[in-house]
Amino acid sequence: MYQIDTPIVLYSFDRPGYLEAVCASLTRQKGVRYDPAKVFLLQDGAVSARSGRRMARDADIEASIALFRRHFPEGQVRHSTENLGVARNILRGERLVFEELDAGLGYFFEDDLELGPWYLFALERLREITEPFPRIAYFGAYGDHRRDYPGPVVKYIPLEHHWGFGLRRHAWRRMMAWLQPYYAILEGVDYNARDHRRIFELFRPLNIASEASSQDAAKSIACLELGLYRILTTVSFGRYIGERGNSFSPEHFRAMGFDRMRVAQSETYDFVPLTQQKLEEIDAHHRRHYERLRRERFDAILAAHSRP
Repeated sequence: MYQIDTPIVLYSFDRPGYLEAVCASLTRQKGVRYDPAKVFLLQDGAVSARSGRRMARDADIEASIALFRRHFPEGQVRHSTENLGVARNILRGERLVFEELDAGLGYFFEDDLELGPWYLFALERLREITEPFPRIAYFGAYGDHRRDYPGPVVKYIPLEHHWGFGLRRHAWRRMMAWLQPYYAILEGVDYNARDHRRIFELFRPLNIASEASSQDAAKSIACLELGLYRILTTVSFGRYIGERGNSFSPEHFRAMGFDRMRVAQSETYDFVPLTQQKLEEIDAHHRRHYERLRRERFDAILAAHSRP
């Protein structure tokens, strides 16, 4: 039985139905204990102070806060009075954990990853396993949705999506220093109105590229440039449910195969030892992918975001 001291952050905006599933799943965790007072809701606001645009209904935000308080009456709500957008709200949660709380590690969850009963247990095992490897920045346990790994054997593959993960403070600090020019581009505009071309131009000198200009993509590039690793379990300890949202449509969700994602049902799990060789294999896989995008797709990406 693990006693979790790591702060747990849930990000929320305007999808109370998804958040309900995530909160409920967090209360049903096995093999761990955690302090409900260390569970935080980072709730974004409805109206942008930059553009004056309304981004959400007040009723959805109020419902999200209410259901969180129902599941976690001792939890802490950090409700923004204005709409920050995805990047700023996530950054707010990171600063809460690593600056205000001065924690060395944080567990972060978006509102569309429903946890299986052993998810936090898996993160705790990964915390132990990754401690000898200071270059590991991120570790997650939602698994490979394209294949069914039922367990009990748990191996490791590259982490792509930052959904339900542990992030270490020393790596976050390095990423934030490297990403200062990226966040400067986001200043003064709504996140969904960010200047995509300026962001892609920012990364032009690199030999890697992403097809996205999101904060997730920028952090992925930062990790590769800084020699930081991101690992994921093969076994799916949770499932992605975000059929509708900022990055997915029902069609895209099904095309990616997330509708077929299943949580492993084993009651015991055997995490294989992690080696430097395996980490280098994971890093090489990431690099080949991003180098191929830079080589084959970058010009088309820039052209797609050319100003008229």
